[in-house]
Amino acid sequence: MIVTVSEKGQLVIPAEIRRLLGITPGTRLNVLPDAGGFRALVDDARKTKSAADCIGIAGYTGRTIPVEEMDVAKYATKP
Repeated sequence: MIVTVSEKGQLVIPAEIRRLLGITPGTRLNVLPDAGGFRALVDDARKTKSAADCIGIAGYTGRTIPVEEMDVAKYATKP
């Protein structure tokens, strides 16, 4: 994928890649020289996300049930 560097030295990461890697405004990237170019890695010190922020990350699109409405005994198994 080809991107263009601006006069200020900035480049735009395409939306599809930002979504795939979870890059949002404020995400830090570690830019390293690499053979013939550079590599940009998402910094390990990512923002902490709540469980609610992660809903849908696995692509599940079915019905959701609040924890309060779950019948745990119905699905519990005996050892």
